[in-house]
Amino acid sequence: MKMILMTTMQNAFWILLVFSISMASCSTIPSLVGPQIGINYGEYSSNLEDSSPVIGINYGRYGSNLPPPEAIPSLVNSLSIKHVKTFDLDPRITKSFANTGITLSLCIPNDKIPSLATNLSEAESIIRNFILPYHKNTIITAISVGNEVSLLPQFSNHLVSAMVNVHKAIKRYRLHKKIKVSTTHSLAILSRRFPPSTAVFHQSIGDSVLEPLIRFLQRTNSPLMVNVYPYLAYKQSFPSIPLDFALFQPMNSPRRRRYIDPYTGVAYTNLFDIMLDSVDSAVKSLGLPEIPVVVSEIGWPTRGDPGETAANLENARVFNQRLVEHLRRRWNKVPVYIFALFDEDQKTGNAVEKHWGLLYGNGSRKYDLNFSPPI
Repeated sequence: MKMILMTTMQNAFWILLVFSISMASCSTIPSLVGPQIGINYGEYSSNLEDSSPVIGINYGRYGSNLPPPEAIPSLVNSLSIKHVKTFDLDPRITKSFANTGITLSLCIPNDKIPSLATNLSEAESIIRNFILPYHKNTIITAISVGNEVSLLPQFSNHLVSAMVNVHKAIKRYRLHKKIKVSTTHSLAILSRRFPPSTAVFHQSIGDSVLEPLIRFLQRTNSPLMVNVYPYLAYKQSFPSIPLDFALFQPMNSPRRRRYIDPYTGVAYTNLFDIMLDSVDSAVKSLGLPEIPVVVSEIGWPTRGDPGETAANLENARVFNQRLVEHLRRRWNKVPVYIFALFDEDQKTGNAVEKHWGLLYGNGSRKYDLNFSPPI
């Protein structure tokens, strides 16, 4: 979450313009409960019981009062969550999830990327030391090579080669069908986001980094991992994006807002679907076929700097609960990892960076959420 989603004046103009049009003419818009909503990510299933969404949690450790790794599985279980994403390869964490039935997504630190790109033996050493001793008892499903490095030249220029070598190392030990290799991206990789049908990647990384990276993911049947933060888009576009639109406005709201893509006529009723369809459009703009997406981070802060009134406990509860409900209605069951398990008071930057947790450091819940179906 280090790279903040930037919104240009042009983007804000599009949002404000289309919202104004849709609110003024809502009586002429058809009922938004069918497959006309969204392109790939906003369409809803008519059967809410067809399958459960894959919902995980991010486990970061930049906190001064956090429980030891050995205590984490029981806390995750208390939330009825079965998928955890970490930001390192700490053996204590990997071992703590042994025989729990909880899946684990690990991360190779950013500073390892340049050497991994040129040294296959280092990739093999990482797999040999941090994966092989644990994979039989701990369900390791993915390895992210770095975290949000796509726009950092010191890493991005080596990223694809590093991912290729990590995959080769996993394949050497015949784990490539069980453990997928990917990397997480901030949505700052998009230079244009609105309207979603016109979204494109930054020219500086589109052809040189993201096209070969996505081709690698498609070749290895691995997902594109993106960090999606409606709160940041709302905050940086204020007041163009209404708060209820960012918070998954209720389906039965008499003043339910619509964002209509002026080029496709597709109607959206929440910011999350817009952001995901923007990623899909950007991939297509490279001439590449559709690729499965995993939302590697998503959430809402419970506190921010003075003036960030939307960052509060109630909005965080509403956002995350409605996110779960929304995911159950979608025909495309995109997996998500909520950010985060704990507040992290040792993080640098703005105050809002420290307050995304579902739990306090003592393990108690900040607010109630229901992850168990039916919602």
